[in-house]
Amino acid sequence: MVIKMFDKEWEVKNPTYKEKRELWKLNSLAFSGNDINQEEYFDLLERVEQIAGLNHKDYKDSKGEDLGMAQIDALLQQIFLHYLGLSKKE
Repeated sequence: MVIKMFDKEWEVKNPTYKEKRELWKLNSLAFSGNDINQEEYFDLLERVEQIAGLNHKDYKDSKGEDLGMAQIDALLQQIFLHYLGLSKKE
């Protein structure tokens, strides 16, 4: 699966059905009503990172510069949305 962000294409692994169910569960734990459980949210992003097959060496922009933490979180959130079919179609 290819994710386009920060003027770069990111090749990430496709999740299995079981992994999608796990991510949905983690998402449900992180977002309850209007409340966000920050610890559960970061657990979700860490699991997305594992499933995607990414690590700290991968977090470079198109110029080879390191991404900031907020950019990494935004990328992982975008991957999550694609995994569950919640992102806008390109």
